[in-house]
Amino acid sequence: MLTCRVNIDSLQQVNGDWRPSAEMVGMLNYYFLIWAVIMRISGRHLAPKGASASFHLRCLVLYPKCMSCHWTPQDGAASNTTFHLRYKMRGITEAEECKDYVTSGPNSCYFSRTNLCLYLTYEIWVEAGNQMSEKLIVNTEDIAKTEPPEGLKATGFGTHLSLEWGYPPGVAASYFPLVFELQYQEQGSGKWEQEPDVGEQTSYSVYGVKPDTVYILAVRCKNSDGKGFWSDWSTPVIVSSGQATAQPVQGEA
Repeated sequence: MLTCRVNIDSLQQVNGDWRPSAEMVGMLNYYFLIWAVIMRISGRHLAPKGASASFHLRCLVLYPKCMSCHWTPQDGAASNTTFHLRYKMRGITEAEECKDYVTSGPNSCYFSRTNLCLYLTYEIWVEAGNQMSEKLIVNTEDIAKTEPPEGLKATGFGTHLSLEWGYPPGVAASYFPLVFELQYQEQGSGKWEQEPDVGEQTSYSVYGVKPDTVYILAVRCKNSDGKGFWSDWSTPVIVSSGQATAQPVQGEA
């Protein structure tokens, strides 16, 4: 706390009233400036206490099932160092400690669906002895990905392929609409072709493929508002394009 003692020499009498001198006014302004700066320092710099350390903390939400956070111990850290991940929702005073340090492997914390609030902002940090990481402040939507689309099916029509698929398990279009990307290649070529403009539809046709050719196809998805990350690619399907349909000659019945 800042304190200030007023010396009578710092006051001057004007029209019978005692008023602070110009020097005193300057000093008060100086103290108020310091006080304002301290009050504006973010809480993440004031608590919890401890020297700052870089643990490369990162988190990922597998929507809507779980969240996992991982960190990397500093070089030279003792093998018996105990790490504590603490977190709180934005606006909540009390912090909680990770409840599962096992499921996601070493140096990690696993949040099951029972202790994960979606669409909210979390403050997360790691403590080791008297050191702490910088706070990671994230909204779960910004770090979310889903499982891959499921049920991919493909049919060949000679010069085009028709595909359809479903949403990942547990994801509803009304709550978490997705956009999709498609990739395909001739079997054995090793060169993927991309169809990035599939949009929100769950069916698509690829035109201009070679007849009597075997193709491999897969799809992936992402939150339609652009937040978060792409899912992994779905299990690929293999389909033959089939024979090209003969086109009738113009003028023939």
